[in-house]
Amino acid sequence: MSAMKHLPHRMSIFASAAMAWLVASAATYKVDLDRADGIYRCGETATFTVRLLGKKNLDASGRPLAVLDNFGTTVFTNMPFDVSATGVVFKVSGTLREPGFLRLTLPPTKRRGKDPFVFSAGFEPEKIQKGSPSPVDFDAFWSAARARLAREVPLDAQMTRVPERSTKAFDFYRISFATFGRRVHGYMSVPKDKSKAPFPVDFEVNAAGFGSWTNDMEGRGDAICVRFSVYPFAPDWKWHKIGLETKYKEMDAALAVRFGVQHYCQAGITESRETYFFYPVILGIDRAVDWVAARPDVDKSRFRYQGTSQGGGFGFYLCGLNRRFTRAAFYVPAITDTMGYLKGRQSGWPQVVENNSSTPERRAAAERWAPYFDGANFASRITCPVRVAVGFSDTTCPPCAVYAAYNAINVKDKAIGNGIGMTHSCRGHFYGDFGKWVRARP
Repeated sequence: MSAMKHLPHRMSIFASAAMAWLVASAATYKVDLDRADGIYRCGETATFTVRLLGKKNLDASGRPLAVLDNFGTTVFTNMPFDVSATGVVFKVSGTLREPGFLRLTLPPTKRRGKDPFVFSAGFEPEKIQKGSPSPVDFDAFWSAARARLAREVPLDAQMTRVPERSTKAFDFYRISFATFGRRVHGYMSVPKDKSKAPFPVDFEVNAAGFGSWTNDMEGRGDAICVRFSVYPFAPDWKWHKIGLETKYKEMDAALAVRFGVQHYCQAGITESRETYFFYPVILGIDRAVDWVAARPDVDKSRFRYQGTSQGGGFGFYLCGLNRRFTRAAFYVPAITDTMGYLKGRQSGWPQVVENNSSTPERRAAAERWAPYFDGANFASRITCPVRVAVGFSDTTCPPCAVYAAYNAINVKDKAIGNGIGMTHSCRGHFYGDFGKWVRARP
């Protein structure tokens, strides 16, 4: 592919003939769709051809089933298949009468495994609508929140140069800013050659979980790079050596005790909008965007965003709230279509309502406040050109949820890359091609 200066509205990235392989130490599947781009009109029939290449540790006693559903609660086919020998080939066909994704699920490839093999086809996905409309006071709420933060909490910008991470090409800094009840932390690198200023900005928020991807950033000599963590403590590239993961686990455990949830990303929504974990994070990083943009060495015409999973979801947040961004790419974005379950399909990670349903009261509260943090509701507020990558086999950030948010983006210059057979591990094609497009001069 080229740098995608003239990218079509929808593009497909797929292996030959929409082929998917799952190779593990146990069973191995190969799946083909009868249509290479994996896209059908509502009412058309999609046919999956499945070949069992290896069956080691695939438990035949449980009568393995091939299941077709709507990437949600409606099951169309629950078909047993033969696992008596390798090389078994069978076909499963189905359709959807309304826009969505038809999902084929095959048994886990390891005994006692919990992750099944998934492959899906899209049915007029660009007509998928989000699970619920935006709250009537959505814009007023976020406008008031930003104003209150500016009024009540001094920015208290802190910027510390890190000599050991600085190079001949750039200076490396720790940065942090105050927000409601805590601080947001991140890194920034600034090119040393001031003769090349003003510099473009590459902004990012990390993906979820904990590891090198949440604790490190590579600087560059040709752009100001900024990366933020969502956690209430500073990231550290020596995270493993200093045992920083313990702090992450302690944070998660404390939130679990206080709010009765498994993870930080689900915490607080049952009490109020302001108590939700992401509320002060969104506002803190949003004001950091303004602080970076105000630097005299910034090229405001090239203020770019890229983020994956949770970082993709934050792309919807930040680009919807802040007009500083000039181009953005969201890879397998999370936090989209939080109310998708209302239409009988899987909501996007972290399924904040479903994970706050231990009592009717908790669920009702989560249902009331979750729409204020739905990336699909921020999508229509985005004004810059956007690219989105979606995995058709992604069960963390399901394609139906990603498309619901993508479809709500109103800018003319937008495009989506379809990862046929792609799970939540985004393919390098997207990072390479979308990254080139994001960094290209407008």
